[in-house]
Amino acid sequence: MHPDLTIPLVGAEIKSYALFTELGALVFMATALPLMKRAGVKPLRALVLIAAMAAAFLVGARLWNVAVSPGSYGGSLKWYSLKLAGFSMYGGLLGAAFALLIWYWLNRAQSDRGQLPALLDAMVVPTALAFALARVGCYLNGCCSGVLTHSAWGVEFPLRSGAQRVFNSLLPISGIALPTKRYPTQMFELGLALLGVIPALAIGRWLKRGSKFLLYGAWFSAVRLAVLPLRSLPYDDIVTKAVYPALYIALMALGAATLILLNRRRQDNEKVWSI
Repeated sequence: MHPDLTIPLVGAEIKSYALFTELGALVFMATALPLMKRAGVKPLRALVLIAAMAAAFLVGARLWNVAVSPGSYGGSLKWYSLKLAGFSMYGGLLGAAFALLIWYWLNRAQSDRGQLPALLDAMVVPTALAFALARVGCYLNGCCSGVLTHSAWGVEFPLRSGAQRVFNSLLPISGIALPTKRYPTQMFELGLALLGVIPALAIGRWLKRGSKFLLYGAWFSAVRLAVLPLRSLPYDDIVTKAVYPALYIALMALGAATLILLNRRRQDNEKVWSI
């Protein structure tokens, strides 16, 4: 793992997590702008929307993390801290979605009815790329890793706490062969998240606008649900075994139902025109 990266020629060090998170934000903006233009959004309005979504993502991600992991706050990390730590992805996604809806409502006079679904479709690729880069940062930093395992899939991550170091130093004396590797769940999520982009775009192009977003959203929630048992999360059992599974399943079901209704309406319209 490489929590700190050295910049060539300069010799300065930068945190890998911060670097790849910021790279993810830049890639999101660079890929989203042309796609949003194709959806009918002018560049200046697109930049305003991206800025609003970024701010709402950070606020939502922090508030969600405070709700599911209140014990992480009170020490050096405060709920109002600007430090790049203590964020929960789905809180951020909900915050960004809320900002998008508010923006669309404020600009409804200049928007057509199909612009919102087109905008949602435009977010698929930028979001997947930004997520993948953020997960690279997590992997290099050694955070967000999975549970201990003897499996060949396991990876040696740096020990973060003194208690862990003492515990592992006693293992040879005790003769207990406990695992020291962890599942690289960051890489599992990264690969599966990128893999889902291809079928979402390929299938969605034959369906009504908004279908790409719904297909990818359902896929992404399924990925998170599948990887969840392998993740090592500092949350109470009720969060990891009830709240998150229920959230992922609900989003998958909602996405599938909306997709069916959306495209059934399209088929009904085609039947009317064919009469």
